[in-house]
Amino acid sequence: MSRPRKKEPGKTETLGDRVRRYRVAKGLTQAELGKLVGASQRMINYYEVHGVSLPPGLIVKIADALGVSIDGLFGHKPPARPAVTLAGENLRRVRRLKRLDELPRDDQVAVLRMIDALADRSTKRGRG
Repeated sequence: MSRPRKKEPGKTETLGDRVRRYRVAKGLTQAELGKLVGASQRMINYYEVHGVSLPPGLIVKIADALGVSIDGLFGHKPPARPAVTLAGENLRRVRRLKRLDELPRDDQVAVLRMIDALADRSTKRGRG
């Protein structure tokens, strides 16, 4: 079993560090992960220790085996979505849009065409 490495202050986490972190969190040994992805324990160790670029096909297999997205494996965090507060008119509009989803497809298309036509007419009037 490998000893935990001490992270140097200011050092960013490498791809290998993240592979190791996710592997340990999943409770897998390097050999077990290797079997899941078709690589030797030695290669998994090499990727984790040296943090080198992995072949694209292997990245996909490792992400799948560890149950993480490729973005997560590369350390990408999606931007936080701003909190949406719905009050009064906005809430009424959202409820109506939800009702639109309940309509048959043909009716949905007709309503959306009507909205587009009214918006286009309003835009033309504003220019005139």
